[in-house]
Amino acid sequence: MSDNFLILIPQDPNHVPTADQQSEAGRRMRGLAPNADEIKTETFETVQFFDCAANFSSVSCPHCRSEIPQDWWGDKMDADYEDGFQLASYDAPCCGKAANLHELVYDWPQGFGRFAVTAMNPGIGLLSDQQREEFEALLGTKLRVIYNHL
Repeated sequence: MSDNFLILIPQDPNHVPTADQQSEAGRRMRGLAPNADEIKTETFETVQFFDCAANFSSVSCPHCRSEIPQDWWGDKMDADYEDGFQLASYDAPCCGKAANLHELVYDWPQGFGRFAVTAMNPGIGLLSDQQREEFEALLGTKLRVIYNHL
């Protein structure tokens, strides 16, 4: 059996909402997805990678939109990790302009952060813009929505 995860992370990888904001976001997610197998809010000491798993299609340059070879991306993922991701800037192989791993364009979305709200098998389909905006207001930050399929 496969599992689906709805993951919300701040656009700023180092942003960690207050404990009250985290608690409110957890309550809102439980109200939105009452039949989810699990709902959790997590804070990490270091920057973590939140992937879309089987939904992954490609990664592209944020400057010229050229697709980036997965070997290059994998090498940079390995180089960037040291007890958490450092999110150093790297010169893109296509146009040579600098970007960190979080700034790359992922199809489907993926990202990096120190905080996440996660719902396992939420059973609600895609999050609407209005729902995302509600979570952004609760957490006091813009969010990246990740759909992980295992």
